Amino acid sequence: MPRPGVIICEALRNAFKKKKATIDYPFQEGVKPKKGLRGAHYFILEKCTGCRACERACPPMCIEMVPSEVTKTGKRPVINLGECIFCGLCEEACRYDALFLTDYIELSAFGRDEMIIYSKETKPSESKEQQEEG
Repeated sequence: MPRPGVIICEALRNAFKKKKATIDYPFQEGVKPKKGLRGAHYFILEKCTGCRACERACPPMCIEMVPSEVTKTGKRPVINLGECIFCGLCEEACRYDALFLTDYIELSAFGRDEMIIYSKETKPSESKEQQEEG
């Protein structure tokens, strides 16, 4: 345990420094995430087959399979980031590279509903028509 004299001396030395210890985060760029950091999930519905491998691999059970018309099995994952521990096991379990974790770490939200990742569901024929029009 440090002595009180050492703590007071260190506090006085740092009190008169001009350099800030923090940044004005939303207004000033923050720290860039390191390579390999596991952040928010990114899901590509067109590659998903609905095999449920990601759901079975998830330790906190934050992935739920819901009905879908796009996938082969009629199910697609919905991910709740509020319950996720960002372990990356769902990414490793996906054989079709439909699910992976990005380095996006700004995951604040005002409500629990905003922490759930739904993928935009379109039928394959509809998505091709939309691409041709746009």
